[in-house]
Amino acid sequence: MKRVATFEWHSPPPTSVDECLAIYDDGSAWLVVRRPRALAGAIGSFVTNPSADDVKVLTSAGSGPVVFDVVTPPREPAAAALMEIAGRTSSAALSTPRAIATFYAGPLAAIAGGKLSMALLVVGGGKKAVQFELEPSKCTVHFSSGAQPITWVPMPELGSGFVTPDAEGLGGLRMRAKVKPRAYGATAFDISAPGNATTVSIEVVGWLVESLPDDRSPRPFAVRTEEAAIPNSG
Repeated sequence: MKRVATFEWHSPPPTSVDECLAIYDDGSAWLVVRRPRALAGAIGSFVTNPSADDVKVLTSAGSGPVVFDVVTPPREPAAAALMEIAGRTSSAALSTPRAIATFYAGPLAAIAGGKLSMALLVVGGGKKAVQFELEPSKCTVHFSSGAQPITWVPMPELGSGFVTPDAEGLGGLRMRAKVKPRAYGATAFDISAPGNATTVSIEVVGWLVESLPDDRSPRPFAVRTEEAAIPNSG
């Protein structure tokens, strides 16, 4: 397959969106999500087949990449129309995942003695195994009370990569994780936590191996888990 058009969505920190849509000469459209626009979205690759009319418009923009600013949409009508079609194509791709990973924060018990026992979980989806590696030194744990953020702290050193309930090692720490569709695993750690925290989330950072057919280079990813309720000590 030959790539004929490329579109990218970016935004400045702290969101730092990083999504790439590539159109190929067989009519397929591949979306790779490394920093999702949707909060707590999945990372990985998605594939769809847009209509011939949409492909014609998308390829008319040239090989690209055409870069869209998520915060400031284009004012020119032609650029805005192109962004709308590219956005529609990427939305369609999101409904047909190829190889994706979704992360979850899992508080295991109430905060005790200023400590919280946590699990970071991963679930695979799509049709192929997704491959990635964590960069724990850049992962952070975020605490809130109600809807009000309290603080964040670096995630501590992990003892292992992701492990399934059947004790199968999935990797992810100092080696690539290969998580098949519908497979899931967890890694656990203890962390200092404010006593008034009611919810917790984790910003997961690492290297995503799953990419485009003509570009398999590992690239950085970052995604925030949904807020998870911390059990009440009372």
